[in-house]
Amino acid sequence: MLIDAAQIEDGSTVDADLCIVGGGLAGLALASVFLDTDSRVVLLESGPLGEDPEADDLSEGTSTVHPSVPLSESAPRRLGGAAETWGAWCRPMEDIDFEERDWPWSGWPISGGELAPYFQKALEYLEMSDRGFTGRAWADGLPPLYRHIQDDTGLLVGVWQESPLAPISERVAVGLEAAQNLDVHLGATALEIRTRPDGDRVIGIEAGTLNGKRFSVQAHQYVLAGGTLGTVRLLLASRDRSEAGVGNEHGMVGRFFAEHPHIVAGRITLSRANGRPRFPAIDRGLGGTLARIEMERPKSGIRAGIYLGEDVRRREGLLNVIAHLRPPSVEPPRVALEFFRELRHKNLKKMLKGLPGLLRQFPEVVSVVYRRLLKRPRRLELYVQTETLPNPDSRVVLSDEKDRFGMPRAELQWHIGARDKEQVARTVELMGDELEAMGLGSLELEPWLSDSGEFWSSEPFGGLHLMGTTRMSVVPEEGVVDPAGRVHGVDNLWIVGPSVFPTYGAANPGMTIVATALRTADQVAQVLAGPDLG
Repeated sequence: MLIDAAQIEDGSTVDADLCIVGGGLAGLALASVFLDTDSRVVLLESGPLGEDPEADDLSEGTSTVHPSVPLSESAPRRLGGAAETWGAWCRPMEDIDFEERDWPWSGWPISGGELAPYFQKALEYLEMSDRGFTGRAWADGLPPLYRHIQDDTGLLVGVWQESPLAPISERVAVGLEAAQNLDVHLGATALEIRTRPDGDRVIGIEAGTLNGKRFSVQAHQYVLAGGTLGTVRLLLASRDRSEAGVGNEHGMVGRFFAEHPHIVAGRITLSRANGRPRFPAIDRGLGGTLARIEMERPKSGIRAGIYLGEDVRRREGLLNVIAHLRPPSVEPPRVALEFFRELRHKNLKKMLKGLPGLLRQFPEVVSVVYRRLLKRPRRLELYVQTETLPNPDSRVVLSDEKDRFGMPRAELQWHIGARDKEQVARTVELMGDELEAMGLGSLELEPWLSDSGEFWSSEPFGGLHLMGTTRMSVVPEEGVVDPAGRVHGVDNLWIVGPSVFPTYGAANPGMTIVATALRTADQVAQVLAGPDLG
C-alpha cells in the first residue's frame, strides 16, 4: 500500500517485522523479495511519487575537493530514487573486479561466483535479455567498428543492455499499491536510528515529514537503503548512544567514497586508407550519417565499449577501464538530454514539460546534431569510464550546515589522483597500440594524462555512480558491513546499495546494486523466518 506520511498521526508508532529506509533501486529490489509473504514490511521513502524540489533539497550538500559531484542530482528524493533519472544502462561487474589485486584495500569478501546467481536474478528483475553482455553474444547488433575490433584485435568488446524498468516507480507502483503486507510511507524521512544502550541492536527509527509531523517505526530487522550519501548521513547523525554514530566504532563510516570518472582520454587520427572499410561513420553522405547515428544509438538497443582482457590487466597491474569510440564530442544542452531521455521512456507528460526549454535552445541543438552526426569526423575520441583505486581518505562527512529537519548535510571529499591517472594512461596506451595495429589510426593521449602529479582534466564528469562509504569487509576494522550486508556489531541492522561496494569495477553499478540487494534480502528473510524473528 502507498501511504502519504503527511497524513500519519503525529507521535504515533508503526510496528513491522522489517523496516526498509529508502525506496530507490536497492530498497525496491530488496522489498520485492518480501511481497506477498507473511512478513509485515514498512518502507520509508523521503520523497513522493514524482519530483518535489522541497524533498530534493534534503539531499543538498557541499563538495569541498575537486572534482565536485552534484549531490542532490545524484540522490533525488522520490520513489525510485536515482533510478528515476538514470540512463538504465546495465552491465554486471566482472569476476576479476571481486578479486584481491596488487594494491591496498582491493577485493571483496565474496567472489564473483558467489554473486553469479544473484546477477541472474538481477537480470530478471531488470527485465533484460539473457543473451549476456559480451560483444560475441551481440555480434549481429554491434556497430561495424566494434565488430572489426572484436575480430581484428586483442581487445574485448563489452555490451550494456538498457533495462526497460525505467522510470522504475511507474513499473512498481501498481504492485506496491496492491501489496497487503507492505506499506510504503511516501514523504517520510528517517532522522535517527535508536539503539539499545550498548549499541548492539536497533530498537527504532525516528522519522519526520515536511509538514512537521514525527513518528517512529519499531521492527525486528532494519535495512538502510538510502544511498551512498543518505545512509552515511543517517548513521553519523544518530548520536543517541555514541558521538561517533551507529556502526562507526572504527571510524569507517563514510570512507572509500568513489565515482566512475568519465573523460576523453585520447584522440585517434583516422587512417583514410584503412579506416573506411571498418568504420563507415567516417564517410560523407547518408551512409556516413546513418552509421554515426548507429554509433550513438545501435539498432539493437545496446551500447558497446572496448576493454583489455583479464590477462593483460593482471600482467600490467591495471584497474578496469572501459572505452567508447565516438566522433569528437559536442555535448548537447541538458534540456535536450532530458527531453530525449523521456522520449525513450515514452513519458509524454515530462516530454511536454520539457518542450518549451528544448525550443528555446533549438538552434544549439541543431548545431550539436550537425557536428556530431552530419559532419564527417577526421578523428575519433576515446571516451573512458574508469574504476579508481580504493582510498580511505576519499570520504563523506557531516558538514556544519543543516537541512530543515536539523539534520547535518553531507560534505563530500572525493579524492582522485596521480595513481588513478597513471592507470588510465597506461590502459589507453595499450588500447591505442591495438587500434593502430588494426589500421584504424594513431592515438594521442590527452596532454594532462601524460603530466605527473595529481591534476585531472578541468572537468572530469562522473556518471553519478556514487559508491563506497559503508564498504563490505570480513572484520569491522576494515569496513562497515559484513559479507551478508549486516552492520558490524549491530545484529539487526543491514545496508544495501552501492555504498557497500569495497571496490568498484568499471561497469555501471545498477545491476550489481540489485544483485547484492537480492542477496542480502535472502539473508534477512532467513533471520525473519527464525523462531524469534531475529
